[in-house]
Amino acid sequence: MRQLDGFASLFPEIPQANTVQTASVQMIREPGVYIIEAPMGYGKTEAALAAAYQLMSAGKATGLYFALPTQVTSNRVHLRVEPFVRRICLDAAEVRLAHSASWLVETEPPPRLYPASPDAEAQEHVRAGRSWFASAKRSLLAAFGVGTIDQALLGIVAAKHFFVRQFGLAGKVVILDEVHTYDLYTGTLIGELVKRLRELQCSIIILSATLTGKRRRELLGLDDTQPISSAYPLVSTAAASIIEDGCTPPPPKTIRISNSSRSFSPEAAMEHACHGECVLWIRNTVDEAQETYRALRSSNFQGGPSIALLHSRFPFFRREQLEDDWMNRLGKDSRKRPEGCVLVATQVAEQSVDIDADLLITDLAPTDMLLQRLGRLWRHNRHTRPCSQPEIWIQMPEIDEGGLRDASEKELRKALGKSARIYAPYVLLRSLQQWRGKEAITLPGEIRPILEATYAEPIADEPPGWKELHRQLEKQKAKMAQQALNATNIWNNPPLPDEEGVQTRLSSYPTAQVVLATAVTPLDSHSARVSLLDGTIITAHDRDREWNFKAVKAIYRNLVRIPRWAVAAGLSHVPGWLANQVEQPTALGLLQRDGKIGWLGQGQQTGLSYQADQGVIIDNGGVARSPYQEPDEPYD
Repeated sequence: MRQLDGFASLFPEIPQANTVQTASVQMIREPGVYIIEAPMGYGKTEAALAAAYQLMSAGKATGLYFALPTQVTSNRVHLRVEPFVRRICLDAAEVRLAHSASWLVETEPPPRLYPASPDAEAQEHVRAGRSWFASAKRSLLAAFGVGTIDQALLGIVAAKHFFVRQFGLAGKVVILDEVHTYDLYTGTLIGELVKRLRELQCSIIILSATLTGKRRRELLGLDDTQPISSAYPLVSTAAASIIEDGCTPPPPKTIRISNSSRSFSPEAAMEHACHGECVLWIRNTVDEAQETYRALRSSNFQGGPSIALLHSRFPFFRREQLEDDWMNRLGKDSRKRPEGCVLVATQVAEQSVDIDADLLITDLAPTDMLLQRLGRLWRHNRHTRPCSQPEIWIQMPEIDEGGLRDASEKELRKALGKSARIYAPYVLLRSLQQWRGKEAITLPGEIRPILEATYAEPIADEPPGWKELHRQLEKQKAKMAQQALNATNIWNNPPLPDEEGVQTRLSSYPTAQVVLATAVTPLDSHSARVSLLDGTIITAHDRDREWNFKAVKAIYRNLVRIPRWAVAAGLSHVPGWLANQVEQPTALGLLQRDGKIGWLGQGQQTGLSYQADQGVIIDNGGVARSPYQEPDEPYD
């Protein structure tokens, strides 16, 4: 490892370290648990990497794993960590990307594995071998890795090969980013992961812009009576005693707030875009994002501002194209910035992505998520902007103060709309309390106060409907925490599939995969020629000896994950050649000329369609489903 002197030698693009980065390097000198709290876009990533370099160069750590909440954020941070590793290493060192789709970037096929006999047990061993080589498992064995938090969490739950993941992480610096974003199930697993990593002699650096004091105590292993600092930004650790270093905050940024219980009009957003503003519009569900995009497109005119849509219901190759395009357009480089645009997105654009908007329009969300979304406003210093001040428009529920107090639990859920299926209704109400009527917020000074007010203990005279929602939330939290602890009981549980998200996330919205193709031509009873959506043509077979790495990669690039209820009919008729190539439940969708999607060998309408600018569209009325199944899914 090269001996580099000073922060600027690690990050030439940053002329001088800020106070958070300086404090992190000064404090993080020994293995332990550290928390870096700082505003969105204030260089927490560089602070953690500089501290990791210090530990590795001193021989106190053997490598690095950077864990993030989603594949999108993992891909973006991977691009930032690669040049850092090239600067610090004497020899060429690869930074492995570790998540369920990361093997798609690999160029070398795995060893050819065939069953020694035709019996089921031999074939299962072959599939397990393929799963190993065509996955993120082996990525954790590399010295440097970036990936999802799930890849680390699979080392502490009762999943196959958990011990390999623990071996891969032992002795490393493990950076856990955006820890506030997880529900109590995954959050409980993270607490157990931190304990296990300490036993493995790891250094754990936890990053967050919106961490409550209660959660900081939990992660540092402190009890409720331990006094902690209210400073912000803050770098803290706890060993024999708690050490906290309050840092000088960045210059304050005041953001104007507009609240409305009436839907914001596409015309209003387009007016701002026509004046040169880059507008980011975040919806809480994919269906709502698609509706907003279509309304914007209808109100646009020839030569008008660019309009685009970004969410999780695009096939992999198309989502990659959209992400690369819009992260470049709305990133730091002003030369690529459009003169006015509207990007509609779900939570995929909420955090850990370098998007710089002039105006933010958003659905109501929990306070910590709203603050994260605010981190996309005026993210970079620019010489000129088409507006005088950053601004956020928050879509509020259509219910007044009197209705909020008098409404029953069911009425409150209905008033909160689809967002109440994604977020805890009680937390949404507490967030609504803090943001309704607020005309401006100043960051970072108001981050900690508004967070603590949102998540403070309930007051005694809360309305009955609120109390019922709080009771339901506490019951659900207790259940989730117990389920998480049960999942970590490795020796008493049977080995479960080590699939990303299966053991590490708790979702009431089961999903399945659909591979999109334009034509399928049977070659014989065992194989077919398939024209995939992106134009790739493959030949696939249903025999184990004909498993083809290149064909599998091509299939995965044309996969899209959507609610399982919407593809149940397609999952009942999966061709053998497809089942032989992919491990998870996967339907084959044939794209017709009118954009509708049909199932292979089935004549009925599926209720699904695909447009390159909108992704997979679900006609809720056109898909047969159980009345107990929900028509919305949370983001990826």
